[in-house]
Amino acid sequence: MKIQNQVMVGVVLAICLLSVHLIYDFREGRSKLLLGLDLRSGSHIVVQLLGTGPDGKDIEITKDIQNQSIQVFRKRMDPEGNREVIITPEGRDRLIIEIPEVTDLAQAESMVKKAGRLEFRESQYDPETQSVKWVTRLDGSAVKRASAAIDDTSSSGSWMIYFDLTSEGAREFGDLTRELVGRPLGIFFDGEQVSAPTVNGPITGGQGSITGGFTQQEAVELANFLNAGALPVNVKLLESYTVSPTLGAESLNTSLRAGMVGLTVVVAYIVWYYRLLGVTASLALCVYSLLVLASMNIPTMQFVLTLPGIAGYILSIGMAVDANVLIYERIREELDDGHPLLTAIDIGYHRAFSSILDGHVTTFIGAAILYALGSASIKGFGLTLMLGTVWSMVTAIYVTRIFITFFIHTLGLRAKKLYGGL
Repeated sequence: MKIQNQVMVGVVLAICLLSVHLIYDFREGRSKLLLGLDLRSGSHIVVQLLGTGPDGKDIEITKDIQNQSIQVFRKRMDPEGNREVIITPEGRDRLIIEIPEVTDLAQAESMVKKAGRLEFRESQYDPETQSVKWVTRLDGSAVKRASAAIDDTSSSGSWMIYFDLTSEGAREFGDLTRELVGRPLGIFFDGEQVSAPTVNGPITGGQGSITGGFTQQEAVELANFLNAGALPVNVKLLESYTVSPTLGAESLNTSLRAGMVGLTVVVAYIVWYYRLLGVTASLALCVYSLLVLASMNIPTMQFVLTLPGIAGYILSIGMAVDANVLIYERIREELDDGHPLLTAIDIGYHRAFSSILDGHVTTFIGAAILYALGSASIKGFGLTLMLGTVWSMVTAIYVTRIFITFFIHTLGLRAKKLYGGL
């Protein structure tokens, strides 16, 4: 029993070390947790997906359309994959886009509102209107990748965009340029003419370029848009605002202080009232706290921590303490009835289990409903509360038992008074 218990304590400590590794980056000296905009600076934008496509035809907004739009926005705003842009679907036709560290709201709105549609057009004479109009012959779906570079032919040091075409796009582009030799090829982005170079000969290499006196920022942005692809439907901006770095840092610091003060008061009380059992509960709370935070940062399954999420986290700490109170009160009753220490502990855990299970299951169901039906901020609260409720059950039932057994069998602390007995 003694060796087995020591092994279990070692396993718990190893899990705690792994949790710390998932939470904190010691090399860079910072937390690995993803924070919502209410805890740091950035732009918050809500867009609605409209039921019209690029050609004006009606399109039904489905889950696939919503997911496709999310991927386009993510590639557009985070091409390198390291800016932690958060895009959350809301309802059937809305997206909440949070761009950290970008406080220029006009820039953020511009990135969102653009459809990102590239078109290669041919100029045709319309006898009815007696004017020249541009007719689309090829769209941006033919572009495989694009990159920005300095235009060597420009004396002003402007930038240009190189692009590679797909195999099918290269064939169609070659046919188009062969047909338009000696005539202009209009290059349009979101309906606006970027340039209209004259085609000197067929372009069959599957590569091309777009010039137009771009600045570096404009060229990089356009290349990112082309790499992301066009949005499948038109969008409408519903809401936008920014969070300043000062406000975000203040919210985070205030929340952390509140959590630490609350945890300290709880730990002090349960240690004073339940003695050694309170110590085990405090140790279990530390393990619980690490497990919840680490679960939020598992690779490919990362959660975004927001102010409502912190509220759910702190509330679930209360659930963990409540479970310990049910167990320890049962143990004290059995000790007062004259049962031996180990018997009292076994009976206390056994008889408190059903009450703990009922309380945690009902809390989990309520949190799941909040997550399923609530808005984005409420979802964060519900998700954190669900996660905390699960780990609360585990630590209250198993981790505290491991520590109590360690105190009894390994450290030899067997006096009933240490556990609240008479």
